[in-house]
Amino acid sequence: MDDQSDLSLSILSSGIAFLLLFAHGWTISGLIAFATFVYFLSKLVRPQKVNVSDDFHVVIVGAGVSGICMGKKLNDIGVKYTILEKSGGLGGTWYDNIYPGVACDVASHLYSFSFYLNPYWSRAFSGGKEIHGYLQRAASRFGVYPHIKFNKRVMSSTWDKETALWTVRTEDGDQFTANIFVAGSGGLHVPRLPTFKGMEEFQGESFHTALWKKDFDPTNKRVAVIGTGASAVQTVPNLSELGVKELKVFQRTPCWAPPRLDYKYPEYIKTMFAMIPLTNMLHRWFFFWRSELRFHLIFKERSVLRQKASQWIHNLVRRHIRHVVKDKELAAKLTPDFSMGCKRITPSDTYLQAFNKDFVHLFTDKIDCITERGVRTTTGEEHEVDAIVYATGFDLLKSANPFKTVGLNQNVLSETFSDIPNAYLSVTHYDNPNAFMLLGPGSGLGHNSIIYVIECQANYVIDAIKKLASTGARSLVVKKEVQEAYWDWTQRQMKDKVFADNSMCTGWYRNDRGINWTLWPEDLVTFWWWTRTVNLDEYNLQY
Repeated sequence: MDDQSDLSLSILSSGIAFLLLFAHGWTISGLIAFATFVYFLSKLVRPQKVNVSDDFHVVIVGAGVSGICMGKKLNDIGVKYTILEKSGGLGGTWYDNIYPGVACDVASHLYSFSFYLNPYWSRAFSGGKEIHGYLQRAASRFGVYPHIKFNKRVMSSTWDKETALWTVRTEDGDQFTANIFVAGSGGLHVPRLPTFKGMEEFQGESFHTALWKKDFDPTNKRVAVIGTGASAVQTVPNLSELGVKELKVFQRTPCWAPPRLDYKYPEYIKTMFAMIPLTNMLHRWFFFWRSELRFHLIFKERSVLRQKASQWIHNLVRRHIRHVVKDKELAAKLTPDFSMGCKRITPSDTYLQAFNKDFVHLFTDKIDCITERGVRTTTGEEHEVDAIVYATGFDLLKSANPFKTVGLNQNVLSETFSDIPNAYLSVTHYDNPNAFMLLGPGSGLGHNSIIYVIECQANYVIDAIKKLASTGARSLVVKKEVQEAYWDWTQRQMKDKVFADNSMCTGWYRNDRGINWTLWPEDLVTFWWWTRTVNLDEYNLQY
């Protein structure tokens, strides 16, 4: 079906539902159906084209979720743009990551664009290939593909105050100019390798999960997995199904791995979602509001709801670990001693179960070095393996500074950031006029869909372009005092959250000083409220 058919069915089904419910005295349900009917009716209003000059141009870095979303919205308002993508295909993390079991731990019907619902998701939590296919279809549906230039790694972006233009240079020597510059390269895309002594001396195969070797065959091999974060939770159980001789998992800190409750969608449910789009929308809303509730139950330490429910939830997951892992001593090693949410929660239906297999072993001794034959721990024991997989996450600072950005007064953004990157609404910086970030510093989540954040930020950028055009200004840049006040507010909001600092646990959410600059400290309704419109009083305009 096309968009118009989906919309027509949605209006029809919600309208009929309202009439039937109201006629039979179901007043509250009828009002909900009526609100849904009005919501779908509002979708009939098409975005107005923006009146800009013929040479007005936007450059976007990255053809992942952010770039596709931004491109679609620029098409809506008739603004020309170019997307520069470093890889040979679109999809961002879903193009790059191919390790066994790669998937999203956010429900598929929520981890998708609000403007392109997919009734045909195969599972509650879809794998990487299916998500990548969805993004390819979205780029095709909304006319984004023709605007993408592949194999274009951006090396620098430089602001010219006199021309009010950005100059963007790529690795191959090409140069692009832009009235508006949008960085959509993502927050987790630079793999972080550990610095163990002797890594280069190992004689077998070794690689990071994000740099998985396509030709790697684990059959009959002894494989070490170093790390127990999100990628390890997906890789370990899937590797154990691929014929490995022995799987050795080296854990520094255990992770919270509650049941993911994954399941396949029956064909009749997919048909219902397709034929009655209202049901698809309600299904998505269920996941969204459940996730918002979870934020208040788990992440807010001073929340009355959390105080009532947190102990019960933690005890429930602890019992789950003891029930699933047969060996009591092993279960204890796999149980964290910190609150859920302090580190990323990594739900799985197969990770804990994998350790029941005779050939899967957990080691908690600290790693001393890598040898020619394997991994040596501080106890002096050497674990011989044929391959080492580093599931050690990403370099957050390098991900926040993927290329050199030179703004006002020749200020280099990475130097201004130092070890605490920050931006107003995680989307713009006081040194960079007409420049925006999607998934910039402080936009990460631990409870809901990051695509919702991307859409909010993309809408904010569109509003900025509209207001730039309507005022006749050449550029706009957020006031320094506005950004500083926003940063102070985010840090105040952090104080009552389980991920606030390193007092409970250390992790990639925070830097070495315990400052959390990576996460949004509130629920997503609050984020939507902050980003719903551009307030020009917060900006300096140049004419």
